[in-house]
Amino acid sequence: MLHDLLLLPVARPWLVAVLLVAAGLLWWAGWRLRRTTRRRLTVMALVGAVLVAVAGGANAANVYFSYLPHVGDVVGVGSWRQVPAGTGTTPTHLSAVMQADPHAAGSPPTPTVGHGAVTSIAVADRASGFGSYRAEVYLPPQYLAEPTRRFPVLYLLHGSPGVPVDWLRGGEATAAGDAQAAAGHPLVIVMPRDSHWWLDDSECVDGVAERADTYVSVDVVAAVDAQLRTVADRSHRAVGGMSAGGYCALNLGLRHRDTFAAIVDMSGLTVPTHAGGLAALFGSGPAGQARAEANMPALYVATLSPRPTTAVWMDAGSSDATVLAQMRPMAAALRERGYPVRLGTRPGAHTFHVWAPALREALPWVADQLGA
Repeated sequence: MLHDLLLLPVARPWLVAVLLVAAGLLWWAGWRLRRTTRRRLTVMALVGAVLVAVAGGANAANVYFSYLPHVGDVVGVGSWRQVPAGTGTTPTHLSAVMQADPHAAGSPPTPTVGHGAVTSIAVADRASGFGSYRAEVYLPPQYLAEPTRRFPVLYLLHGSPGVPVDWLRGGEATAAGDAQAAAGHPLVIVMPRDSHWWLDDSECVDGVAERADTYVSVDVVAAVDAQLRTVADRSHRAVGGMSAGGYCALNLGLRHRDTFAAIVDMSGLTVPTHAGGLAALFGSGPAGQARAEANMPALYVATLSPRPTTAVWMDAGSSDATVLAQMRPMAAALRERGYPVRLGTRPGAHTFHVWAPALREALPWVADQLGA
């Protein structure tokens, strides 16, 4: 019952309309009560009207972005299955993906392909100086049911503003992972931090203030291979992301082709952006300019060698004009260098209405690239 409640949708236009109508009624009631000098009730009605109107406005934005689509997302309680670290080694952990067989009354629980689980792992600061954080991890049901099997990994990077759990909420990564597992080609999906907090925009680069590139490409990968049953080589790793995380995936994937075999770039630009300007990221002067240019795929693509070849999936909303204006020439330049590129669009803009279905469609391609 609680799980069903957490899955109730909140990012819906009809709910916005209900909230705004309720706000209007409360405001009207407050003014009516004012005429009868019922001050306390008047204040309560007017304050209630403001609060309900704010909720309606917030949900209107939520309808557009689909950032918190369910009740559980709004109240901060994950609607996805969660298991502790070390999952997959005991029957207790296996129970996270078991359910009663509906076709055999009284039978014991049997493992089912269809529901993975989410855990987290610690990522130590080994080489970056970025700090020690935890990464969210989606484990497919096969990971829990087959304790000796090893799996390829997709690293998913969040946008800015953003945090890793965004992929579990608006990105619906567990549903996408479950669908991929049901098709028989499961992937482990790792969602690390690429910034220190929600509004921090590291662009996943090694700059003058922090080394986010090294954190993701070295610290996170090392922690994942040490703590999870992965196939710990380049040919079984992919990196993806959306928005600023899409730029991160493209840049890191091309700069570290010895680490990642495939890239999933969803609505990412081909140059870094930062509210404080590129000097805030890379420093000023010739050295800062050189660091900036070394993190601009649109510039360095012409210098890339054809080996090792990295496959690239690029995806964006059809009305995301700024992104597509950069993606299209980037895709052409990569193809000229011998890189297999798939560039697609879907109806929508710069929101999870694009990224959630894009992730679901990209996973079979990722599995094919990684030999899952």
